[in-house]
Amino acid sequence: MSRRVFAVFLALSAAALTSCSDGGGAALAGAGEGSNLVGYEHTQAGKEYWVAMPQMENTSGKPLTVLNGKIAHVPAGLRITAYRVVSDGAGAHPIGVTPVGVTDDSVSAPKGSSIRIPAHTLSHLHYEARIKVTGTVHGDLTDCRYTYRQDSTTYREDIGCDTRIRLGKPVDG
Repeated sequence: MSRRVFAVFLALSAAALTSCSDGGGAALAGAGEGSNLVGYEHTQAGKEYWVAMPQMENTSGKPLTVLNGKIAHVPAGLRITAYRVVSDGAGAHPIGVTPVGVTDDSVSAPKGSSIRIPAHTLSHLHYEARIKVTGTVHGDLTDCRYTYRQDSTTYREDIGCDTRIRLGKPVDG
């Protein structure tokens, strides 16, 4: 019986390896990767803010579907409470941090929305993270991680991002 269980395990492992890559993705690039540090030094403890993640470009010759995006490193003093997919519309891709409620918070796509990007195309959709400031911030939000499917294989790929958030005097507006 143990040989049979082992054989089934090997078969399932092989199937998993062909359908889900251990990272290894190389089809995505972030627009403006050369200068990706943004900052906001006017946050208040207890308040929430939207952080725009990099605009994604499919640099491969095949279409792909981004299944989700997240910020992989969240420092002490910050907590991510949600993610959303937002359209850049006809305007430029937003960069940086915006207090919740300052922009139209209803512009997001439904929760869990994926983003389909044709080959050699810059997406007009991007992810945003909703963060809550819980206290003094000890570091930056870094490493934007995307999971995407291309053909029948799922990949994970990191696009460099660095958002510096600090407590400071609020911006009057």
